[in-house]
Amino acid sequence: MSAHPALSPQGDAAHSGASPDVRHPTYIVLLFFTCFAFSYLDRQIVSILVQPIKLTLAVSDTQIGLLQGFSFTMCYATAGVFIARRVDRANRVKLIAACVAIWAVSTALCGFVTSFAELLAARAGTAVAEAALSPAALSIFSDIFPPRKVTRASSVFMLGPYIGGGLALFGGGMLLSATGGDAGARLASHGFAPWQAVFVLVGAPGLLLAALVAVTVREPERREADIAPAGEALPSLREVLAELFVRNRFCAPYFAAYVALITLFYSHAAWFPTLLMRHFHLAPAAVGRMAAPAYMIGGVMGVAAAGMLAARVTDERTLQKVLMLSACAVAALAPAAIAMPLVADSTLAILLYGLCALAASIAMALAPVPLQIAVPNRMRGRSLALLVFMTNAISGGVGPLAVGYLNEHFGGGHAGLGTALAIVGGCSALASALLYALATRRVPSARKEI
Repeated sequence: MSAHPALSPQGDAAHSGASPDVRHPTYIVLLFFTCFAFSYLDRQIVSILVQPIKLTLAVSDTQIGLLQGFSFTMCYATAGVFIARRVDRANRVKLIAACVAIWAVSTALCGFVTSFAELLAARAGTAVAEAALSPAALSIFSDIFPPRKVTRASSVFMLGPYIGGGLALFGGGMLLSATGGDAGARLASHGFAPWQAVFVLVGAPGLLLAALVAVTVREPERREADIAPAGEALPSLREVLAELFVRNRFCAPYFAAYVALITLFYSHAAWFPTLLMRHFHLAPAAVGRMAAPAYMIGGVMGVAAAGMLAARVTDERTLQKVLMLSACAVAALAPAAIAMPLVADSTLAILLYGLCALAASIAMALAPVPLQIAVPNRMRGRSLALLVFMTNAISGGVGPLAVGYLNEHFGGGHAGLGTALAIVGGCSALASALLYALATRRVPSARKEI
């Protein structure tokens, strides 16, 4: 995500005899955004299918937490470390197309599993393939847009998790209902459960997206302005770590704050739909119709608010103000995160869920900014990769698994799930707010020059 100088589309076309496909940059952004939304649709579809999966495969809530959390995010984070090198060296468009096809097939294969181990393996395939999209797409944006437009393109792309997550709730619930009744009986005659059909239907469109990427997008020319002079090596990983955690003392609490925030994000994504079904006895389709708009609207409003707030920050205290904005957003999130799973009214719970999405998305949208401001250019890529690795390896593993484990510890009923989600979400939000505040206080002793 380092800022490479980029020419205008017209300049690109003139500069390269290969005529890279930068004549339609808006189309490329929208196509990659659609891919990103579908990646979250495929990733979060499990949350609406928890109950039927448990009945069919006879799995526990702890195993469901493992499926949605640790196993998925560890594969995602680990694959991202290795794929990052391919993004810098290989044809990024072909890489994206191949990975979209792989995760689509892996998601569809979830519809043919007969055991928890097989489902775990298929989900791992989805996770590994999804790891390539974000770094490759953001790298392409920096080559097809001038610097002033890269942030806007990236912001549109980053709406993908909220649109895709909302579609997982709404579309997953509708598909699950549509594959019940007579359709379910026909599926059962062929050995399929409705939830298995949902996986196939959700995964299949990815093959069309992969084909569109491969056929309609060309690899743009890379901008080489930030490559080191001949004979000068890139900073070592040891130097990057020293830059982050020795010279910039705010980074340690900032990293920990973001890890805590994403722990809440993954916990809500994994378990809130199940809470609505168990606590309020809502059908999956009803959960989708009610929760998806709150999640999508809250997330989109938060990302937009973060963009407007960040645009007003132009003085030399930018770093401190961005961290302060994040601290305030997460502090506002904490009471909603505690109350949301405990209230006795489903409408109020969903409204609080939307508020959680709004507040969390503000901090999430601002998350890369501190590293972009404080870390030297040729260290930014690995710094951001380290942040992504930590949040996926720790947050995605701990959050959903902890909720599932605590729920079983509290008896496994709807009250136990609400209490578990309130504990994990509330503690994560409070810890994140305190750590963001500590990071803000440490900014004056951080290195000032970029």
